[in-house]
Amino acid sequence: GGVSWPASRFTDNQNGTVTDTLTGLMWEQAPSGSIRTWQVALNYANGLSLGGFTDWRLANVRELQSLINAEQANPAGWLNTQGFSGARSDDYWSSTTSASNPNMACVLRTDEGGAMGRTTKVLFGGEYGWAVRDDDQPGSVALPKSGQTSSFYSGDDGNLEQGVSWPSPRFRDNKDGTITDNLTGLVWEKTPSTTKKTWAEALTYANDLALGDFSDWRLANKNELWSLIHYGSSNSASWLGGQGFTGVQTDTYWTSTTYAGDTTLAWAVYMETGNMGYSIAAKTSSAYFGWAVRRGQ
Repeated sequence: GGVSWPASRFTDNQNGTVTDTLTGLMWEQAPSGSIRTWQVALNYANGLSLGGFTDWRLANVRELQSLINAEQANPAGWLNTQGFSGARSDDYWSSTTSASNPNMACVLRTDEGGAMGRTTKVLFGGEYGWAVRDDDQPGSVALPKSGQTSSFYSGDDGNLEQGVSWPSPRFRDNKDGTITDNLTGLVWEKTPSTTKKTWAEALTYANDLALGDFSDWRLANKNELWSLIHYGSSNSASWLGGQGFTGVQTDTYWTSTTYAGDTTLAWAVYMETGNMGYSIAAKTSSAYFGWAVRRGQ
């Protein structure tokens, strides 16, 4: 499921910047090669002057994750063939603070296929940063806000709240065992699977589901499941329970997305913090919950 990528996704603007025509975001062509603490990385991005623009910022979790191609085991190497230069297989700071531990910020781990983790903000040495801005032309999709509204430093995610605002109410109970996400248009099981399964069992469970007069259910892919994470909440599972869902576990859920670095592994989403949003697990020996989704009308 999802919007198809443009045939030529990235455009080299010939001024040190690259535009992503899918999201409408403009990026540093060569992300900074210096490691910094979180606040220093924010200051770097906020103070950047590049391509004739000065409205740069440190990318938030949604923006950073949008660069990842799940088909690629080495996302940084792939980006370096798409018009970028100097992208590293390492950790990149996001401007998003960990809601469950404000001393930590979320990081994109390009050396782990694009997993989301978190790092202490004042880590000795630090992490890399990647600046972004909104281009003049909108993309095929518009990334939503992360949900974070508390600010911990000037120019951070909670300060700028970049992205599409969430509708209010965000979720609609369809009174048939399903819930529609008014932000993404996806329709979810109101009560996800309550028994842990292997990856193949979770796929079969979702594909065989008949619910709400529909039979086109499937296991959510990594981006779909991750869209449910609320980065302003310390526990997304509990938050979803207050949005009309029932039985959401503070635990890990399979996605339908195989890990490109090793096809015996698949991506899973930890539904508490989301800060450790993506993990990689063995398809046959790990047992997690499943959550079925379908595309709304």
